[in-house]
Amino acid sequence: MNLSRRIKQHAAALPPVYSTWGVYRRWQLHHDYARRRDQYAARATQQGLVYREAESIAAVRQHLAQRGYTPTPRQIGDIHTFAIVSNESWHHHLLPDLRELGPLSLFDYVQHGFRWEQFHPTAPHGLERRRAMNSLILPALHAAHAQRPIDWVFIYASGHEMSASTVGRITTEIGCPVVNMCLDDRQSWVGPWMGDHRAGQIDIAAAFDLSWTSARVACEWYMLEGARPFYLAEGFDANYYAPRLLPNDIDISFIGAAYGYRFAVASYLRRHGVRLQTFGRGWPGVGWIDDPVAIINRSQINLGMGGIGYSESLTNVKARDFEIPGTGGGLYITSFHPELARHFVIGQEIVCYRSRDDMLELIRYYLAHPDEAQAIAQRGRARCLQEHRWLHRYIHLCQALTILADTTFDEQ
Repeated sequence: MNLSRRIKQHAAALPPVYSTWGVYRRWQLHHDYARRRDQYAARATQQGLVYREAESIAAVRQHLAQRGYTPTPRQIGDIHTFAIVSNESWHHHLLPDLRELGPLSLFDYVQHGFRWEQFHPTAPHGLERRRAMNSLILPALHAAHAQRPIDWVFIYASGHEMSASTVGRITTEIGCPVVNMCLDDRQSWVGPWMGDHRAGQIDIAAAFDLSWTSARVACEWYMLEGARPFYLAEGFDANYYAPRLLPNDIDISFIGAAYGYRFAVASYLRRHGVRLQTFGRGWPGVGWIDDPVAIINRSQINLGMGGIGYSESLTNVKARDFEIPGTGGGLYITSFHPELARHFVIGQEIVCYRSRDDMLELIRYYLAHPDEAQAIAQRGRARCLQEHRWLHRYIHLCQALTILADTTFDEQ
């Protein structure tokens, strides 16, 4: 990290400066997002573009057919996936369900000595490191394809890591469908210049056959940039996020790094007598935890904060919205987001708040009514097992790509 960035981070951590810096960053985030959202909405209206899943699937299939791609229908357990997924943060939870689809060939640039932050244009030799990483992808892909034909390429990356020219070579030289996933379009749609195009999805999306976005509002953005979007929420790794017989010795917990507005929320709850325990980098006296599932199972209530960065009101659906209820531990209470209502029955499978006062009152109520809280938690787990595994998302994608025949999936 360069010196100027270190100074900014240190200054932002000082209480008087943090407040001022937080106000500025919140304003900047809202301003940039609102401007981008409204500009795309105006263009979409002018051009008569509206995202509809069936039409997007048809566009993907037509695009593949024009390239001369003819799918070989497979069964679950027979699909060969080539995944470009870095082993950073929580990303390894994407892999078990890819292996349930069938053979998995993994390109993990971390294993080749690269890290995400090394590619930043301000990092020493950042763009050179990015080019070096991209140069390794095609040889690995051809080697995997020679052993067994690849049915699809699944990528979790952006223009920060991937070059559009690399994606173009995959589609030209291998020909199978190439899918990219982005779970943060509201915040990371566009980034700095990376030498060939901007980071984010804005300049790279059209290179993919299908772009999976977890932000419904961004679907028209993709269409206007010449891409073929597919709206799907995050999922969860049911092999990892599962119930355990542990004592409920934590009233309420929050798992996640300490940044942005999260400090203020924690302080608000504690001032009102809530015994909140926080786990994650940045909280005083706490580092990252190796076993978040134990915390989820020990907690009577698991708190979610759906805001983005420094904004409490600009929210996003997050992976934890499926991981925590999928675990079936304590009740999950999180920020309301309209898209959550697509995936859960609010109040029956998860509980949502719209303000800090809502949050406080819901916490007090469900701490006093543990049987109701546990019943909601169990219904939330049942819903997640039935509909919200990563495997469910992959099956939906593979059916759209016609490499998997329409099938039902029975959860064991």
